[in-house]
Amino acid sequence: MSTEAALLVCAVVLVIALVLVYGRMRRLERQLSSGDQRLRAELGRAYWQRDGVLKAIDDALLVLDADRRVLVANPAAQALLGTNAEGQPLIQAVNNPKIEELVEAAQLVRGEGVERRIEFGQRILNARAVALQNGANQLEVLFLRDVTEIQRLERARREMVANISHELSTPITAMGLLADTLLEIAGREKPKRLRKMAADIKREVDTMAQLVQEMRDLALIESGQMPIRLTATPLAEAVQASVEPLRTLAESKEQTITISVPGEISVLADAFQIERALRNIIHNAVKYTPERGLIEISAETTDDEAIIAVRDNGPGIAPEDLPRVFERFYQADRARRSGTGLGLAIVRHIVLAHGGRVWAESVEGQGATFYVALALADSPNAHKTEAGRAE
Repeated sequence: MSTEAALLVCAVVLVIALVLVYGRMRRLERQLSSGDQRLRAELGRAYWQRDGVLKAIDDALLVLDADRRVLVANPAAQALLGTNAEGQPLIQAVNNPKIEELVEAAQLVRGEGVERRIEFGQRILNARAVALQNGANQLEVLFLRDVTEIQRLERARREMVANISHELSTPITAMGLLADTLLEIAGREKPKRLRKMAADIKREVDTMAQLVQEMRDLALIESGQMPIRLTATPLAEAVQASVEPLRTLAESKEQTITISVPGEISVLADAFQIERALRNIIHNAVKYTPERGLIEISAETTDDEAIIAVRDNGPGIAPEDLPRVFERFYQADRARRSGTGLGLAIVRHIVLAHGGRVWAESVEGQGATFYVALALADSPNAHKTEAGRAE
């Protein structure tokens, strides 16, 4: 049985228990007299049981009477609606015609239930309504499950599969064409051209190998299986170590890289991992900054953080792309695809694993600035971060 089906069965069982408790409460209320302490105690226990059942249901739950007024709203429903809807008409409580239509549809298939996916403001709800009747008593039960995050993850999964297919198909196609050409001309071409084709094949193989390795690394970081060993790390040394491998690339574009990081700043970090994160950000800046451009790396401190800034004077990032730059495989300029599209996603997860923050700011056409905030080695937050990693 799937997790979704198991949760649905549990919810149905809890609703049946709720209906039984509710019926018992109604009988007790009819029998209750002001002097009957035994019935009062029993009614109190029934209320206690009802509240326990309501709290046990994670989904938003509304129980409606025959006039579609809300008899019961559990805590999850109150959180979703932003108010205690008990006593209100359904249409007033939810202010959503689609939910009203769902409840009406449930009346036509009494006892079986109707399920639909409904937009509720900025959220997506999986809504299920069941109409119940016992003699003259009529109740309608409405489940509302917030599946907004599930929808987002489903979309991200589809995009990831499409992106992986694209990223792998490009080098595979290129290698296939180069290999076919090599076989065709091997007997008549000069060795120099054959060597160039072999080098092209090697480059495409390296691209695929890098993609696979970065996917593995990202999976390890996300799952917490890649060890992060936090120690007091001189920030200036980490920045220098991140820049050095990129000097040749920057010089080939006649770019200038300036570093302004005070030598006394020490952060709580895994030196290897944080150097990797900074190197990915700086490589991104070198890649998108034009020839003879400027890349500035600086750092400043607050009471408990060091904030590193990597600023370039490249084309900048469009406002609609800015919130997505740290997503895996996301590349704002589709016409200039290069790299694996995983570099900034790795940055984000490494920094989060340090208990830090990462973000980007940009005005399109005026360059971009990427920020990384890490706990200072001697700050109170550093000890909290270190304790959290130890757990």
